[in-house]
Formats: sequence, C-alpha cells, structure tokens
Amino acid sequence: MSGSVTVSPATADEIDAAMAVWQHSHLIRRNGRPLARAHVRTAYARMAEPGAMLLLAREEGRGEDGHPGIIGTILGLQGLADDGAGPPEPGLLHLSLLSVAPDRWGQHVGRLLLERVVADGRERGYAQAQLWTHADNLRANRLYRALGFRRTGRVKIDDWGELLVHYRLVMPQA
Repeated sequence: MSGSVTVSPATADEIDAAMAVWQHSHLIRRNGRPLARAHVRTAYARMAEPGAMLLLAREEGRGEDGHPGIIGTILGLQGLADDGAGPPEPGLLHLSLLSVAPDRWGQHVGRLLLERVVADGRERGYAQAQLWTHADNLRANRLYRALGFRRTGRVKIDDWGELLVHYRLVMPQA
C-alpha cells in the first residue's frame, strides 16, 4: 500500500539519495543501459549547484525507520541561451532530471513534481519553463502536454544517437 506523497526542496545531505532514484529510474526505462559516468557527475554537480531548485517527492513510511523515502526528483535551474552554452536567459526556468521510482510510474508522482517546480519557479519570477525529453518516452510526453507544455519544433540527438524533443511552457501568473 502506498503512503501519502509530499514534494519539497531537497537538503544537501539528500543529493546522493536523489541521484540513486534518478539513476535507477533511467536504468529501468532504458532497459538496463547505465548512464555514462561523466553524465552522472554532471547531474550531481547540477543538483548541488547554488540556487538550484532540487525538489524531491517523498512517500511516508517508505524510507528507513519509517521516515519518508524519496520516490522522485526534479531539478529547476536558471535557463541559459544557446542550449546551456550561453548567458542566462532572463525569465527562463530550465527543467531536468525528472525521475520517478519505477514502482510508482503512472501514479501521478511526476505530475506533482512538475506542478510544484512550476509553482516555485513562478514565485521566483520565471515567466517560462523549458525542458528536453526523449521522443520515445511516451509517458513523459503525455504528461508535459497535459500540463500545458508545447513542443517548440526543436530537436537534437543525444549521446546515444536518440532523438530529443524540446518543450516550453508559458507560466501563468497567479
């Protein structure tokens, strides 16, 4: 039976656990293909970056000693021009590292994470959010469209030769 799920900011001592959930989710979705070590190091550094909005979904009673266990992650960072190579793009929130524990897929954990990071981003003054996802990740693509994200038409190929698609969301002001 699943406990109640909450979404809140990560603490510095939770980054390792967040990385473990993210890597495990990726491993299962990609049929056992692990992430490259350089990619993992980059993700860790981004999660630990000052000003990063690392949010975690926690489930009551899932962790050790009855404490909430981490079942999902999402990261929001200041968006940069030129796909991350350029200067900060004012008002743009870049989202990445969305992951959910595989045994919780389809149970709205990803939706909770996205809704919270968008709300937090809006409070911080962001006007738009963007993200990249694999074109073949049908569950993620449905979720993004359901929450108002729209494909921009931009695509690129990842390190494994797989197609990524770009989404943007104009963040409604409260």
